[in-house]
Amino acid sequence: MLLEEQRKLVIETAQKASLEKLVPLTFGNFSLRDEKTGYVCITPSGMPYGLLVPEDIVVMDVNGNIIEGGRKPSIETPLHTSIYRKRPDVFGIVHTHSTFLTAWSCLEEGMPCITSEAASLAGGNLRTAPFAIQGTEELAEVTSEALGNDKAVLMANHGAIFVGSTIVKAYEVGAILEESAKVAYLAYTLGKPNRISEQIMKALEKTTEENYGQDK
Repeated sequence: MLLEEQRKLVIETAQKASLEKLVPLTFGNFSLRDEKTGYVCITPSGMPYGLLVPEDIVVMDVNGNIIEGGRKPSIETPLHTSIYRKRPDVFGIVHTHSTFLTAWSCLEEGMPCITSEAASLAGGNLRTAPFAIQGTEELAEVTSEALGNDKAVLMANHGAIFVGSTIVKAYEVGAILEESAKVAYLAYTLGKPNRISEQIMKALEKTTEENYGQDK
């Protein structure tokens, strides 16, 4: 089987997101790009994550041409492949419909980054991409354009998408930002929160990238 270990990692990430309630039912999608082949492994459309086996994960190129797999790939395949084509630094993508980030996605002004943890991973406030119908080329284009060189972007009235140098890192960004979205909601409910300056957010992100974790 082509890229069996990579397919297993996609399944593990999807199941973890389901367990941690970052996605309701199967409303989310997950992919990674293999560094050696450049092929993309992506979750199938509408299949329960708990029942997935490696054969269910679809392998394709960055233009969406299926290389191996008998399942229909995620409806958001155009979005994933668009990001991979535009971002050579991205090797993992996570799209969730988590509660608090989705709530913030319903506001045109996006979500303020008010926790140090969120700043450390995302490096700034979250913008909101314009609304487009799910699964369309329009959604792929407006979302990948709004993402730019960032690690995350909200999808208007829809959810959020996160990218990273690995699917594990993309997932970590999503998990931390959902918690920050909850904190931001509570803080604004209580009053007027302190805002972290853009300069400090970028400094926190750089410090985390350079110093957090164990040396390889």
